[in-house]
Amino acid sequence: MTGLFWLHTFAINPMGFTVQEELLKACYLFNTLIALVFLLLLLFVSKQDPSILGWVFLLTSGLKFLLFFTLIYPGFQADVLSPKQEFLTFFIPYAAAMTLEIYQLIKILNRE
Repeated sequence: MTGLFWLHTFAINPMGFTVQEELLKACYLFNTLIALVFLLLLLFVSKQDPSILGWVFLLTSGLKFLLFFTLIYPGFQADVLSPKQEFLTFFIPYAAAMTLEIYQLIKILNRE
């Protein structure tokens, strides 16, 4: 996620986009920490009752969106960004974290 953050930071400037670095850091930090916490929860659930892993994954994905709109989205409202800039600022770290979560979930399920 750190490497992707730096790549993202260096790639948006030549494209003509301007994003507040604090907002971009907040998105990456939020997605990294939430993915880590939810991955630990999935590992815990896999030890207790692996039959509900899919439901826990769906619940944590929905919770991630609720937390985003509660904690991070007000920062987007304070900045005047184009919809494309908002989308890229949120979606790139979200997609990376979600991809890592799905990859780990697949590994867990294949072990079971």
